[in-house]
Order: sequence, then C-alpha cells, then structure tokens
Amino acid sequence: MNGGSQPADAIVAELLTLRQAAELCGVSERTLWGWAHEGIAPPAVKIGRGTVRYSRAAYVAWIAGGCQPVDGRAG
Repeated sequence: MNGGSQPADAIVAELLTLRQAAELCGVSERTLWGWAHEGIAPPAVKIGRGTVRYSRAAYVAWIAGGCQPVDGRAG
C-alpha cells in the first residue's frame, strides 16, 4: 500500500521550517519570525506541541504579491 502516504508526503513538502522559510525570503530566521508575529509575513502553522511550520504556498504568494503586510496594515 505505497500510495497511502502520498497525500501526507505532499502536505509535509508544503510546510517549511523557520530556516527554510527564511531562506526562501532571503532574510534571517529572527527577522522572519518577527515579521510573522507582527503580521507582516504570513503566520506560522501550529502542527503539534511546540512545533510550527510555514506554508510554502502562502510565502510564495506573499513574495509574488510584493510582501505586503498580511494583517492589512499599510506598508
């Protein structure tokens, strides 16, 4: 039953660690963490106790859209 893990694998591939998300954005982990908490960048996704990940799709769309604050504040 090899195909059963494919959807889960696809979901995991779409979730980035803080380091991976920061590399995608070209900034430090600390900077990206602050941006996400301030509502500038897309928020982290809590996937377990003490574990957060960042949506690759959300970050790609955010970058493509000019990195506008996600909380609606004027940049």
